[in-house]
Amino acid sequence: MKEGDFILMDFVGRVLNTGEIFDLTIEKVAKEKHVHFEGKKYEPEFVIVGANMVVKGVDEQLLKMNIGETKKFEVPYADAFGKRNPQMIKIIGMQRFIKQNINPVPGAFVTIDGANAKIQSVSGGRVRVDFNNPLSGKDLEYEITIVKQITDTKEKVDGYLKQSGIETHTEIKEGVLEIKTKASLADFLQKMISETLKKWIKEIKEVKFLVEEKKTEEKPLEKVSSKKNDKKEEKSETDTSK
Repeated sequence: MKEGDFILMDFVGRVLNTGEIFDLTIEKVAKEKHVHFEGKKYEPEFVIVGANMVVKGVDEQLLKMNIGETKKFEVPYADAFGKRNPQMIKIIGMQRFIKQNINPVPGAFVTIDGANAKIQSVSGGRVRVDFNNPLSGKDLEYEITIVKQITDTKEKVDGYLKQSGIETHTEIKEGVLEIKTKASLADFLQKMISETLKKWIKEIKEVKFLVEEKKTEEKPLEKVSSKKNDKKEEKSETDTSK
């Protein structure tokens, strides 16, 4: 493969020293190793080679692989999630958790002010929290298979947006990509998507973001009954005849 190639890959990632699986895309293996999660969608990972969508050590190995090839290799922590940073361990007051409706149980993973963290301990109204990535400081082992190379422009775009967790409808005309979403995307997100797609897909010269118009269902007109009027007419006729 070469930098800028769009691929789908299956992988199993393990902590080197323990063999613990921390992530994978193959449902059969997940069930065999008893790490299967109901509701999780197991499917090949979308990757742009060389675009920092995977850790450095994996990107480097992908450049040495071919379509359909399976490879097993080790990645030292320096080329994975880096070393642990003691400054990323914080002491936070219990009140902050209460305000965010979080129960700080030791060992639990939580999201605090948008950042992921692990609760280390709770004592005297103070909570020790580790904001380091759980894989920081750990050497890893990957087993990867390049399932497919994506060459179609629209498939590249849709694959990237799906990997980003964005539900859209896309259309490409004469180098202009239109991305329609149900709700408006934040400016920084629009900028990131636009820059990434224009950098790695040469056919795209411009990206436009549109919000889908909400369809309003037209209520059928109520049929007006003429019975009341008919009765009035009948009464009128009766009165006249008296």
